[in-house]
Order: sequence, then C-alpha cells, then structure tokens
Amino acid sequence: MSYEFSGFISFYKTLEKVFWKARFPAFSCRKSKRLYSQFVHVFLHVLKEQFRLSYREVVEFAKSFRLERLFCIRRIPHFSTLQKFLQRIDKTLFERLVRACSRVLKLADLSVSVDSTGMALTNPSHYYQNRINAPRVKNFVKFSLVIDNKSKLILNVKTHSNNQHHNPYFKPLYSETTQKIRTVLADKAYDSEENLRFVLEDLKARVFIPVREHKQQRLGYGHKPLIHGKLRRRMFQNFDIDKYHQRSNVESTISSVKRLHGASVQARLPQNQEKNATIKALTYNIKKTQKLTKITIKIET
Repeated sequence: MSYEFSGFISFYKTLEKVFWKARFPAFSCRKSKRLYSQFVHVFLHVLKEQFRLSYREVVEFAKSFRLERLFCIRRIPHFSTLQKFLQRIDKTLFERLVRACSRVLKLADLSVSVDSTGMALTNPSHYYQNRINAPRVKNFVKFSLVIDNKSKLILNVKTHSNNQHHNPYFKPLYSETTQKIRTVLADKAYDSEENLRFVLEDLKARVFIPVREHKQQRLGYGHKPLIHGKLRRRMFQNFDIDKYHQRSNVESTISSVKRLHGASVQARLPQNQEKNATIKALTYNIKKTQKLTKITIKIET
C-alpha cells in the first residue's frame, strides 16, 4: 500500500499547535498509565480520516513509517486501543480542537455562513439490507457547521444522529465562537424572529437570511405580503441579494470535506458516528491551517 503525503512534519506541527491552543488534556485522568498521550490518539484518528483508512490500516501505516520515534513512545498502540479511546472521549473535546484552529490563525472581524448536511452511514450496508429484504430507512448523521467566508475555515461544528431539524444548533454554533463576527449569512431554513434577534442584539452583527414565502405571503395584484415578525418584515424589505451570494462558500466547504475525507462515517454506535463526523471537520481544518500558516522547521545535522 502506497501513501503520498507532502508536508508530513508541518502537518504534525500544525496539529500539535492546535492541540495545545485548545488546552486539550494530555491524559484522560490523573491515574492514567501514561503509555500514550491523548495527542497520539488524536493524531492517529486524524491520520485515519486523512487517508480514509481503517483502524488496522492506520496502525500499519504508523508502524511502516516508524512514527513511534516521532511520538517518543515505545510502540504504536493497538487498533483496539484507538477504538476504546474514541468510545470514552467526549465529543466536545474534538469540537474544541476545531474552534482552536481559528485562534491559531488569529482570525477577526469575520463574515460567516452557516449550513447543514448529512453524512451517510455504512452500518448496515445497502447490500446487506437488500439481502435480508429490510425496509430502507434514511439514517444519517446531521453535520452543522459555520465557516469564515474569506478563508473557508470551519469555525465551529455540531453533529447529531437523532432525526431533528438543525435550527436549534444555530445559537450554539455562534455563541461558542470567540472571534468578533461582523456579518452572518444563512439560508431559509434558519429564518425565524428568534435567530434574527440573536444576531442583531447578542452578536451585534449584520444578518442576511431570506424570508420564507408561503402561499398566503406571495405578492400578487392588489395583495400585500403577510409576514409575521417585525425583524422578518424588515429583512424582507432590505434584503441584499449580492451580499447573500457569499453564502455559497459554505456549500463549497461542505463539498470539500466530503470529497477529501469521505461522505460517510464508518462507526457503528451513534455517539461514535457523531465523533467520526467531527474528526472529519478537524482533519479539514488542520490541512487548511497548514496552508495558511508558515511553520519553520529546523533540522540539525
């Protein structure tokens, strides 16, 4: 099996910088055996998503390139150790790593966009469902993210496996972001008086969300639009379509994540599926941060 990975050391240094910027705990608890730090586990999981490998394949990759010397450990952890780490770690810690990338780049005065998509599941596979004549169920992991329109960096991400609308995650996506936000762009799915009030009053930012047009709201001869809410009526009257077109950056980012790191998750348990999708966003951010930063590496001979 051949692997092509340019800038491997800078990738390692970038993830290490993000890891400490996020204040990720080095070990899971005070009584840990300290055989492997949590940075080793995170790096191998990111490496797994970077090359779309299985747990056994990523361990083989690490052994073939002797990464134990890079980590300063005696041996590469067993693949079951990586699986147990993913099962016990909290998803919010991976989300903290995603948010830390923007602090490494020192982004400020942002114009951001928010959107959601679905990550397909491979357990059970469509082939197995056809063999047992099982009913087709549309199961997927909902993947909500907010990005910077200029750098296309993911500022925050939320994942959930339950079948519900992504509008409740609008406020948490922005409230956990520490950078100053100037403009917020979103599609009609986030059109509500509560969301508009949150952006205008709490974030002190401009907002562009198109107002949904129901049958009784459509303009016609001798009719006026019936739009509830003072802020929604103001948005309908003063909507800037040219500014709103910048929201296409979040569609491009979602396409990049799925194209580079896969559009499906491999985990079996719902909580692990959510973590797997979050690690995909982290892997994308590390590569993007690596390109936008200049890390100097000194080699002594």
